[in-house]
Amino acid sequence: MLGGAVVLVLVLDPWLARSYGFVLSTLATLGLLLFTRPWGEAVGSRLPRRLAPLGPALAVPVAAQAMTAPVIVLLQGSVSVVGVVANLLAAPLVPVATVAGVSASVVSLVWARGAELVAWVGVVPTAGIARVARVFAGVPGGTLPWPDGPPGALLLAALVALVLLTGRALVARVGRHPIIAFGVVALAGALLVPTRVVTGPPPGWRVVMCDVGQGDAVVVRSAPGHAVLVDTGPDPPLVDGCLDRLGVQTIDAVVLTHFHADHVDGLAGVFGGREVRQLLVCPVREPADAAAGVDRLARAHGVPVTPLHAGDRITLGELDAVVWSPWRRIGEGSVPNNASVVLAVRTGDVDALLLGDVEREAAHDLLLRLRRDPAMSVAAHGFELVKTPHHGSANLDEELMAAVRAPVGVISVGADNDYGHPTAKHLALLRRLGYAVYRTDQRGDVALVEDGEGVRVVTSR
Repeated sequence: MLGGAVVLVLVLDPWLARSYGFVLSTLATLGLLLFTRPWGEAVGSRLPRRLAPLGPALAVPVAAQAMTAPVIVLLQGSVSVVGVVANLLAAPLVPVATVAGVSASVVSLVWARGAELVAWVGVVPTAGIARVARVFAGVPGGTLPWPDGPPGALLLAALVALVLLTGRALVARVGRHPIIAFGVVALAGALLVPTRVVTGPPPGWRVVMCDVGQGDAVVVRSAPGHAVLVDTGPDPPLVDGCLDRLGVQTIDAVVLTHFHADHVDGLAGVFGGREVRQLLVCPVREPADAAAGVDRLARAHGVPVTPLHAGDRITLGELDAVVWSPWRRIGEGSVPNNASVVLAVRTGDVDALLLGDVEREAAHDLLLRLRRDPAMSVAAHGFELVKTPHHGSANLDEELMAAVRAPVGVISVGADNDYGHPTAKHLALLRRLGYAVYRTDQRGDVALVEDGEGVRVVTSR
């Protein structure tokens, strides 16, 4: 029946053969058909009699993940270790959302307003599914790095097949030798789980580039338990989780370098259980709808909003920062990107330059002002870290990157993003200039730590 359905659908729409969604749905259904009953019965037979009906419920997410994992690797280059639990929690919500959606589609053929009312029935379970996904996406150590592309998919498919063929024998052997099995699992965990997931944030951290996917969120220490946050990334739970890991209870200021979604859409997550004292924002309010959304959120929490301009100084506790840009509105290129607030930050004895998303035009304008301003020229030779512009874009000014070169360059970028970031040109330039390059998609949170031995880099992966 599944094979017939696939053939019929592809006859009607052959382009679905290129759709990841269609492939994942087909494989997940195949997994349910092949494995749910035998695995469910096997699990149920080992549970107390009253809990035996839970066997199939537990088997469903395991079967689906086993079949879809090799294709998911093609999409994200990692393997989820919490996906089964997330799917188990979301599973009871799926039938309600599905029935509501199908019913709304049918009703829409005869009564559009009625279809809207039926569709609202699916809002609560759909929102619940999205919430589960967001929470588990932010679980520290929730995914393991894996080779991407076809080699990674073939390797994982072979591993899944090996486990399916030998799983019963492995379980029997574990039962006979539990101590040896525990030792193997403990050793594997020590090798695979990032150390910082267990030990927490590094003591003495000064500047942390949070891993928030394709976006920026930089935490700069201003006092114990206090920080200034530069941008918030695209996803509230991710920036919220990073601030929690660092033990930040008070945000002395949130600096929004510009109003693109990958820098401001996570703002709601900053307010979760924390005091936020002020918002300092880009003076160029483009895109206008995003800027208006920031204003609404600030009003809702009673937080004042103040625009920043080149030359402004921010002094908060242990932090001292000077705004290097924007000096003027630049009409060439992307106006919002070129209006990015550029900060030269000092916290403790650590100096960092945060370049936002400036493109070639704004970067060259900044270079010219740096050459004319003695204070900026002196500061340019003292940075320990440079957050490179625009997630590793090729649209940058090479002379500026040479003028502000630092021992460490950090690229805040999302894995397998649609923009091809970071580009080969960007990476080659940084290496040629002598930067040690750290990428958040590969290394997770990247922290600059100050201790008795000097300044060092600590990463969560």
